[in-house]
Amino acid sequence: MRVGSIDVGTNTILLLIADVDDNGTLRVVRDEQVVARVGRGVDKTGTIEWDAFTRSERFLRSYLEALSESKAEVVRATGTSALRDAKNGDDFLDYMYRNLGLEIEILRGEDEALWTYGGAISAFPDRTGRYAVLDIGGGSTELTLGKGFHILERDSIDIGCVRLTEKYLHHAPPEGEELTQLLRHIDNALTAYPDFDTVETTFVGVAGTVTTLAALELGLNDYDREKVAGFELSREMIQQRFDQFRLLSKEEIESELRVDPGRSDIIFVGIAILKQMMEIRNIPVLVVSERGLRYGIVMREWERRFEGSTIS
Repeated sequence: MRVGSIDVGTNTILLLIADVDDNGTLRVVRDEQVVARVGRGVDKTGTIEWDAFTRSERFLRSYLEALSESKAEVVRATGTSALRDAKNGDDFLDYMYRNLGLEIEILRGEDEALWTYGGAISAFPDRTGRYAVLDIGGGSTELTLGKGFHILERDSIDIGCVRLTEKYLHHAPPEGEELTQLLRHIDNALTAYPDFDTVETTFVGVAGTVTTLAALELGLNDYDREKVAGFELSREMIQQRFDQFRLLSKEEIESELRVDPGRSDIIFVGIAILKQMMEIRNIPVLVVSERGLRYGIVMREWERRFEGSTIS
């Protein structure tokens, strides 16, 4: 069964085309992403900018062409934080349906957390262990606790990289009071997440912040998802990167650390969220997963062939 999954996020739009066999084993055919910044300004104005409509249409049209060429049997597109929050989110959906024939399903934060969790742990050999999956997005950040594919608790909080960068960081490098307010906001928000045993639970991270940090630690000139997947980021590594990034401008982050321009202006907030989470919860290490929501949606569509789901 060949499934296509498009994830319309606050900062990026991602495409996964994958084959899933009868046993649920997933093989990637195509996996890519582009920075569309759908959520630019949404936290402040409550609306998606017109440029984001046309920019997203161009990227989505290209993805639909790739899906057609690949002969995907099922195609699903999902939207997350920016489309949930924007007053003109329905206008965005109508625009894409009229111009592309594409239906976009808006996921609740809890459902985003659920399917991100399923995607994140799908590549782990131990399908029965305890996991805590952190997904640092552009508009929101989700934490999901589970045992195997059974969800125990999940929560979504509006502390995404784009949202908090626009709200607090008006200079790069950030000024002292900006940083103080940012960290205070993050600390207060993190108290809403459920507790978990950091010894018995594998702490897993998905999305651009953690994969970029892993690539930096590995010294990769060209991104290699197989090397990034499963890489362990220690609390000390993350603290060192926080101290490094807080002193750099956007241009220095791009030129000296070779961070993608579409992420260079927001990644510091992602690092800050990760650092504060690991400090407050006394988590020693994070395991990087290359899989996330788009993988979970592929598995959801595969499981819809059957009466029950292994992710619950």
